[in-house]
Amino acid sequence: LPAGCTGVPSELNPPGGVDLQVLSPRAYATFQAVAMRCVGPRAAEAIQARRIDPARAADAWVARLPALAGPLVQALWVLEWGVAPLVAKWRPFTALDGSGQDRVLEDLMRSRLDVKRDLFKGLKSLAMLAFYADPASRALVAHPGAFDAAGIAAAMTYALGD
Repeated sequence: LPAGCTGVPSELNPPGGVDLQVLSPRAYATFQAVAMRCVGPRAAEAIQARRIDPARAADAWVARLPALAGPLVQALWVLEWGVAPLVAKWRPFTALDGSGQDRVLEDLMRSRLDVKRDLFKGLKSLAMLAFYADPASRALVAHPGAFDAAGIAAAMTYALGD
């Protein structure tokens, strides 16, 4: 029976020439899959098209924060390889389709076990942070970013005329 252990979909693999510092290629792919499920369909398209790369950003951040690197790698390992009853699946996370990944993440989010909810909260928080920290994400949310105060101020001025 196919177990889904042969590899990950090509759109989840790191692009050629990327030098990962902390994450393995499999952990990179798992993080990309989590990010794609957390940020919504339009944002997931940007990740799939490689306009935004949250796994690469997360890898760079945890390389500077060794205390976070170990727990992140472990969390990604549990999500990818864990099986029921710990994680609500039998196949690797990256081998599941989108709805299957959503079911796994929802099970983590709604679990009565603190450790499963913490796994979800940690991965989702870092995925969202890594995605929305990329300037390319601003176009998806129609927000100019924190450093465009002059543009915001100009848009808020109006003539106090007659």
